[in-house]
Amino acid sequence: MKKIWLLFLLLLFGTDVYAEDAGFWQRIYTQVPEAYVYEVTPEELAIATLKSLRRADKSLTVGDDKDRITLYYQGKVVKVLRKPKDRQDAAAWGRLTEAVVTAAAENSRRAEKYDFATADILVKGMSGILDKDSKFYGSMDEAKGVPVRNQRTFAARPEGKSLYIKIGAFNKQTLRELQKSVAEYASAEELVLDLRGCPGGMLGEAIKAAGLFLDGGIVVSVRGKPADEEVYYTADPGDIWQGKPITVLVDEETASAAEVLAAALQEQGRAEIAGSKTKGKGSIQKLIILPGGSVLAVTSGFFMTPSGRELNGKGITPDKKLPEIYEN
Repeated sequence: MKKIWLLFLLLLFGTDVYAEDAGFWQRIYTQVPEAYVYEVTPEELAIATLKSLRRADKSLTVGDDKDRITLYYQGKVVKVLRKPKDRQDAAAWGRLTEAVVTAAAENSRRAEKYDFATADILVKGMSGILDKDSKFYGSMDEAKGVPVRNQRTFAARPEGKSLYIKIGAFNKQTLRELQKSVAEYASAEELVLDLRGCPGGMLGEAIKAAGLFLDGGIVVSVRGKPADEEVYYTADPGDIWQGKPITVLVDEETASAAEVLAAALQEQGRAEIAGSKTKGKGSIQKLIILPGGSVLAVTSGFFMTPSGRELNGKGITPDKKLPEIYEN
């Protein structure tokens, strides 16, 4: 199985880069279009970036004419620049952005005082033209959802002839805990896997977890750029539950990696899904670290179920309504 961390390649930018650095903006305007699953141009990113100067000072406005970019402060023209002849030239748009941001700081004390934070303000505004899953985060911890790791994420107990397992999030311990619980309660006749409220977590662990109960076959595929190319992740032979019945519980908060596991077991005919339709969070983000440690997460691909169905925005439809016996 390919190492899943390849899906989450970090595009590292040094934390000592000035917000006004043309090289910094050039990298943004180069790396985002390369990573982003949809088409976006350096020009579109640069215009969105510059229009976000209003976030630093409402007296700053940027005019986008056919061939020119005009910076206004308190209604007065302070800078006029021609757009690059080559509208795909990320370096030229980087230089233009540097010039406009510098002029804004020279005219606006409010904009000047932000210093390093200017990059965060502008990138956060720029991210608004990307899809809803591409987001700006104040820190890497926030981007990775650190609070989830501080909660109890795994529980197992026997319930009559069944083994009940609750997964609150997929982390480095999930696979080991699953294997341990299945071995400890091997005499149980049915497995109830509760993924209700699970926001996802480590995709690699969810893929391995699904593989524990599949005797080979596709677990998930990832579709990015170009759209007709996919990377497949498969299960190794060997079902540790030995073909005994599995019920997977889901709800509207079941998302991301949890949906990948549920979809794999459902479409491979290995489990019955019970509950309500899942969230439909089936996208992958690449992380770009900005000056000061903030992060831009850019959607770079989508999860596809074993049958080739896209999860994002669609979710999983349960096989049956959640039985009352499993309600907490």
